[in-house]
Amino acid sequence: MAAALAPAVAHATPAGDDFDSAVEITSLPFTTTIDTSGSGKAADDPNPCYFWGEGSVWQKYTAQRDGLLRVTARTDTWGRTLAVYTGQRGALDLEPGACIQNGNYTVHAKAGTTYYFMLVEDGESAAGAVSFALRETTPEPNDDRAAATVTNVPGDHQADLTRATAEQGEVPPSCAPEATRSVWYRYTPAHAKFVQVSSAQVTSVHRADDLSEADCSPPRSTAVFHAAANESYLIRMAASPQATDGFQVSLRTAPDIVPHTTTWPEVPNVLSDTTLRASSGDPIYQPVASGTIDLGDGTVIPVTDKPVKHLFTEDGDYRVTTTVTTPDGRTGTSVRMLKVQTHDVSVSGLTVPTSARAGQSKPVKAFVANTRREDDVTVTLYRVGVNGESDKEIGRLTQRVPVSPTGATEFPFAYTYRPEDATTGQVTFRVRAQVVGYGTRGDDKDDDNEARATTAPVRPAATVSLRTE
Repeated sequence: MAAALAPAVAHATPAGDDFDSAVEITSLPFTTTIDTSGSGKAADDPNPCYFWGEGSVWQKYTAQRDGLLRVTARTDTWGRTLAVYTGQRGALDLEPGACIQNGNYTVHAKAGTTYYFMLVEDGESAAGAVSFALRETTPEPNDDRAAATVTNVPGDHQADLTRATAEQGEVPPSCAPEATRSVWYRYTPAHAKFVQVSSAQVTSVHRADDLSEADCSPPRSTAVFHAAANESYLIRMAASPQATDGFQVSLRTAPDIVPHTTTWPEVPNVLSDTTLRASSGDPIYQPVASGTIDLGDGTVIPVTDKPVKHLFTEDGDYRVTTTVTTPDGRTGTSVRMLKVQTHDVSVSGLTVPTSARAGQSKPVKAFVANTRREDDVTVTLYRVGVNGESDKEIGRLTQRVPVSPTGATEFPFAYTYRPEDATTGQVTFRVRAQVVGYGTRGDDKDDDNEARATTAPVRPAATVSLRTE
């Protein structure tokens, strides 16, 4: 209780609490510990990383020359942010990507420019000591194209794009023109091969002799190119100033592709178009650039990554050969057997009593014709609802329906007429035939799988009169 009632500890205002009193750093390297406890927030403090914070402490440094400055702010407590600004009070500009939580940032300094380092705390609980350091640093060793790091396949590298610059006259990658800060790698294969380059950064591959672009991939994707034997290639890893970070890059032999063709429906038929789509089957997900599907029936269809349609004319097993090429030039071929099998039955008749009385049980017969192939068929008998009622299932039968050019298979039902039917005066019946395995679809041609018929009139049940002789 005594501890709970004790007055809060008052902290002295730290040096550099206000922008106008920013602690000036006069020489490098510079290292200090900054305690943000007791810091306040001025009304015109900028908003680092879209968060105001509750207090801030300022340092400043005027660059003596053009070059790179490495600033570090580390703490054991979450909730403190380092932001780097230039400009004047009330009109400060945040340096590209200069919002750091417990880490490093590289300033691309210009001689004579003053840089302001703002340590922001996220509330009183985040107050405390921060290890702060500022020093000059150098660009990455392979920052310039002429100093490209020699690599091989397989090859793995890591670098820091915050320490990368843009060379004079350097043309940015075509797939990401904003990626102006870059480092370079050089690759010369002894044998021709397809090479994949994987990284979270923008990757562009160039022929070393004329710098023409062989491939370009945006962040978190894979570049693939065909490397000719004994020809040199320059691989550029790049990012925009706002997105620079440390990265890893790996070079590997690109995998073979095993194309595949899917069909809808999965088992085609001769009554409707089949939709076919060729995929590259590429483990690194490159799309189809071009190719063909040989359907085995004399038809060869040119394809891309878009679906195509085809109507088969006969049931049978077809040898389908798919050949595709990816945008990087890899080609693959695969063969599969495709079964074309048509299932088509129809309700050829429905017979119901022409009249009935309530209480009577009478036969109802459905007839199913089949000219395609022998199938198991389910026929469901419904009483059609009146006055907004739903149709009511009366019964269902499943049996084998053989192929017959002229005949039909009978599905026998019985129905007991109800007093409600006599009130209405009639009953309409509906039957639906479905090939087993087709679910709600009846078969490959669903528009002839139902029939309706009506019993009319339906009269009340007969009464029995008793006579006394």
